[in-house]
Amino acid sequence: MLAVSVVAALAAGCTFAIGSVLQQSAAREAPASVSMSWRLLVDLAHRRRWLLGIASDVGSFSLQALALAFGPLALVQPLLVTGILFAIPLAVHWRGRRLGLREWAGTIAVGAGLAAFLAAASPTDGVPQTSWDKWLLILIAVGGLMSVGIVIGGALSGALRASAYGLSAGAAFGLLAALTKASTHLLSQGAGVFFTSWQPYGMAGVAVAGAIVQQSAFQAGPLPASVPMMDAVEPTVAVLIGVFAFSEHVATSTGALAFEALGILLVLAGIISLDRSPVVLEIAAAPPDSPPRLAAESGSSLR
Repeated sequence: MLAVSVVAALAAGCTFAIGSVLQQSAAREAPASVSMSWRLLVDLAHRRRWLLGIASDVGSFSLQALALAFGPLALVQPLLVTGILFAIPLAVHWRGRRLGLREWAGTIAVGAGLAAFLAAASPTDGVPQTSWDKWLLILIAVGGLMSVGIVIGGALSGALRASAYGLSAGAAFGLLAALTKASTHLLSQGAGVFFTSWQPYGMAGVAVAGAIVQQSAFQAGPLPASVPMMDAVEPTVAVLIGVFAFSEHVATSTGALAFEALGILLVLAGIISLDRSPVVLEIAAAPPDSPPRLAAESGSSLR
């Protein structure tokens, strides 16, 4: 069953990468006036490229739910980060650019950092549900983190705004993963239990809020500025929730903590390197409606 969880999580990460590239290329064409609003989703819903990206995300979410049904949050969520190794090269190629040494180093640092954290933490499964008071603390903490990212992002522009909004989106998706795990357990107890519990409805609300912030991050700047932040924050929030609320265990020996800290430092270094990358800044400075390379070569747009 653990093997099913690992394979499903890896497949979910790759599928999410494809969806992110399609959605970001469409979101960059949306007017700035609808940023951080449900109207952004309405505008994007009229773009075929974005709908294809959402379809890819639905597949990714289904695979993630399958992985969470058989594995702990502390294992599944870090594995999803493997998608970054596909998303950033695809996004840069889509805009007709090439990754340089710095971009490859930043991308690999984020993936390697999270892999090091996962290997050192050696997560194990816990309980499928938690108490109301813990859920309340989780909602307050994640809501506060999302608010910080939104406020900071509103005061910035370009790649930095995309990273700040990416922080908020990552926090939302970390919470969404915890709600998904709880909801899959409720579903296993029958439709009556599932539809009379609050977690499935909370999952839907968090998914919409996360989608608005995520698409605003995609709209604000290039994919390499937002996805690394999302991929760093999402598993971090999910692992913390898993340990705090679902009694999942991660290694806390001196050696394990040292490697976990090293992994976190690699992730931060990779994010900073990508945010300041000349390629990322060049893509960010390009007009939002400039045609992507693939569309230009085919003579048509996916919109």
